[in-house]
Amino acid sequence: MEAEVAEQPIFVLSIDVVRWAIEQLVGQRIHPFFPAYLILHRAAAERESPVDLHPRWEELEQFLHVPGGPPGKPNFRPFWHQSSSAGQHWLNANLAGSYAPSSIRELPRRVIDLEEGGGFSLKDNHWELAREHLLYDERAPAIPLAAFLYRDFGFTTDGPAISPHDLIAIFRRDFGYRPDSDDVEFSHLYNQAIPERVDWFEPLVAKLTEDA
Repeated sequence: MEAEVAEQPIFVLSIDVVRWAIEQLVGQRIHPFFPAYLILHRAAAERESPVDLHPRWEELEQFLHVPGGPPGKPNFRPFWHQSSSAGQHWLNANLAGSYAPSSIRELPRRVIDLEEGGGFSLKDNHWELAREHLLYDERAPAIPLAAFLYRDFGFTTDGPAISPHDLIAIFRRDFGYRPDSDDVEFSHLYNQAIPERVDWFEPLVAKLTEDA
C-alpha cells in the first residue's frame, strides 16, 4: 500500500501587504517604463545578450492586470514620473502598442537603444542608467515591487510559509537576475530592506474562505 503524500499548502500575499506595497510604490517617483525595463532584462537574460531583444510584452499582463479599472484600461502600474494622479496609473490592453518603439519617449531612450526591425538593446551599464533616469537616483523598493507583481500568485513551500527573502529570490529568478553574478547590479537598483511585520502571507484556503 502506497503512503499518501500530503499536498503542499499554497500561500498568497495578504491583502494588507499588497495595499501597503502599492502605497510604497506610489509614494516613490518611478518612471512608468520600469515594468518594460524588467521585461527587457528578462529577455536579455534568456538570450544571454543585451542586444536585438524582441520581448513578449504580453508577459506583462499577468503582473499588471487588475479587474475593475476604467473602461478599456485593464492594466495597472503604480508608477509615475510627472504626477501621482490615479488616472495615469491605468494602461490600455494593447501592451505591445504601448511599448512599441514609436511610443518610447526620451527618458527610456537613455537606458535602451531602438534597433532596426523593431528590436531593443540595453545600453552598457544599463542598471546605472535605469537608476538615474527611471528611478531618479533612488533604488526601487524590492519587497513592495515584488509584492505588487506577485499579488495574484500562489506559492508552495516545504515549510510553514515562504518568507520575504524567498519573494525577492523569486523576483530575481523571474526577471533574469542571476544570484551568482548580478549582485552588484541588483544591489545598485533595488533596496532590499524588509520591514518587520508578520502578515506577509496567508494560506490560500483561508483566503478563499474569506472571499466566499
